[in-house]
Amino acid sequence: MSIKNFSINICKSWISAAVIFIIFGQVSFSHAAEYLLIQPLDEASVRTSARISLKPHEIRKGQISLAPGIVPQISGAARQAKIAISGGDTVTITLFADVTYQATVDSIAHHPDGTMTINARIKDHKIQTVVFTIGPDGFLITLQDLNRDLLYRITGDSLSATGTVTEIDVTKIPPTVR
Repeated sequence: MSIKNFSINICKSWISAAVIFIIFGQVSFSHAAEYLLIQPLDEASVRTSARISLKPHEIRKGQISLAPGIVPQISGAARQAKIAISGGDTVTITLFADVTYQATVDSIAHHPDGTMTINARIKDHKIQTVVFTIGPDGFLITLQDLNRDLLYRITGDSLSATGTVTEIDVTKIPPTVR
């Protein structure tokens, strides 16, 4: 009888351990996800965009591409993103060859019109300084580096998942009269 009880207890222990591993393993894997969301296009595209005249507060412009999975895809009547980003995930944003940021996703909102809004915080920043607004036809992304007084404004086409990034020195932006 004692061998039978011993076998049952061993099985229960292994089952309990497996259940605990599955529960905690899924949670830790989902919160440890890391995605490359933005990357610069090739240098030829950047050189071509360098011919564009810049305003006094603009430092440079370049061409970027969004990760194809972040742009909502048509699925029946609704648009769904392929990448399942959730709060707590880390995203990598590479705007130029020498400018890369790591950000932690704070919140994601899916709107009825197919627009998705992602709010994130750059590593080592205390407030949300990255906002992605990705709609069916286009996207607008702003990233403000408070430590370096830089603002990055990214606009583009959702269908091609490409856009233009402008690096702006916020100390040189002229005052706005309203």
